Amino acid sequence: MSLHSIQVEKPIEIDGLLQQFNYALVNPLIVHERDWRDLPIQALETSPAPARPHRLPQLIDLTILPDEKHEVLAERIRRYQLRGTSFFSALIMGGESFNDMSYHLRRQLLQKRPGDRRHYWFRYYDPLVFRHLPWLLTPKQMARLLGPIELWSWPDGVGQWRSLTGSGEKPVIHWLELTRIQWATIDRFATLNQSLRRLAMIAPDWPQNEAHWRWLDNMLRHGQEAFGLSVEHQQYLAERAAQYHPALETHPVIQKFLTQASQGNSSLASHLDQLTDAEWKIIVSELEEQA
Repeated sequence: MSLHSIQVEKPIEIDGLLQQFNYALVNPLIVHERDWRDLPIQALETSPAPARPHRLPQLIDLTILPDEKHEVLAERIRRYQLRGTSFFSALIMGGESFNDMSYHLRRQLLQKRPGDRRHYWFRYYDPLVFRHLPWLLTPKQMARLLGPIELWSWPDGVGQWRSLTGSGEKPVIHWLELTRIQWATIDRFATLNQSLRRLAMIAPDWPQNEAHWRWLDNMLRHGQEAFGLSVEHQQYLAERAAQYHPALETHPVIQKFLTQASQGNSSLASHLDQLTDAEWKIIVSELEEQA
């Protein structure tokens, strides 16, 4: 499933979202308990669970929200918007009952790694995680994840919402059967998102989309596998490649830095930071001549 199947929408009107969607998810690590405790909610509680119920994602039933709560909730949503934060982690449309939807979402929170009998917490409800799943998961895995959900919408952090359609059919198998490679990518999401935030500031013209996110993740992985770089230096190499040239590591100057860093003789970050603007221009020019 690719990002081409995802619809990008302008900011969803508050009154419209309370009527258009059946359910919503709130992350209590972001939204204060006092702002959701009086709503029709159910904690997505699992066994085992990584935290107490009030710290777990909360599913809100918007279909039974009393009229007098609409304006109260709308005001809370606006308040969080002013802070640059979305009140909801996701908005959900689907024909399942509240309890059945809650059951499906709970089942997806615990996933297994190949060759490991333990369960691992899968934070798909976090928009910073979910935005990468359409390019990471196979269509079959995404169909299992969405299950009875017909429409999943999530905030992209810049005032817009993205929506992914599902079949609305209950999955026969709930396990996503994530591969080792997919788990390794999921484990890099925090590092990847940190680099994406930095690139938004230092290279605002660098496209933030599925293809570039996947490329950046591959660069992070390559830095570790090919050169044994630490996470910090993986980020330095990947971010500078995004900022200056995708084939940056092939330049002799950068290759020298990488060799020294892989041997533990020097810091890649220090070398890259010491390059002047004029030196960067020469490196980029020479790389473009080779292309």
